[in-house]
Amino acid sequence: MASSGHETEQMGFDFGVEKSDPANATEARQVSCLHCNKTLAVPAWYAEQGLHMHFCGSACRQAWTAETPSFEVKPQKRRGHRGGNWTPQANKARERDGFACQVCARNEEQLGRQLDVHHLIPYKNFKSNIEANRLENLISLCPSCHAKMESQLRRELPLFQGKE
Repeated sequence: MASSGHETEQMGFDFGVEKSDPANATEARQVSCLHCNKTLAVPAWYAEQGLHMHFCGSACRQAWTAETPSFEVKPQKRRGHRGGNWTPQANKARERDGFACQVCARNEEQLGRQLDVHHLIPYKNFKSNIEANRLENLISLCPSCHAKMESQLRRELPLFQGKE
C-alpha cells in the first residue's frame, strides 16, 4: 500500500484519506486502551474512522490478542466449541442465573452436574464469538429444558436451520 503520510503510530494502518481540516490535523482524541484501559491520545481523523480498537502499545495489543484468539465464528467439527470467550461467558451466565435452570428452577446440586448454557439466538448466526457469547444471548438450562428449547427454536425459527 502506498503511503500517503496517514499512517498511525499505533497500528501502522494507512487509510489513504486526506484529513478533512488541515487546521485540526494535530487535534487529538482521548480513548482507552482496549487491554489495560489506560487513557491515550489518537489523532482526531483516526478516531473518526470508526475504529474502536485502540492499544497503548504493542505489548497491550499482543496481550489482548493472546486473550482473544479470534473474532471469527468458524464452523467447528468439535461439538460444543463456541469460541475463545465461551467458557468464561458460560460460567458468568450460570452465576448470573443463580446456578438454576431458568425454566424449571432445578439447580446444579439437584442435577449433580453443571447446567447447560444455551444461546437464545444460535451461535452460528453471528459473525463474531464476542457477539454470539454476550450474556444477554445466554441462558442457563437443565439438559431436559435445553432439549425442549432447542426443539422449540427449530420449530419456531426455521430461518436458523441449515445455515453454515
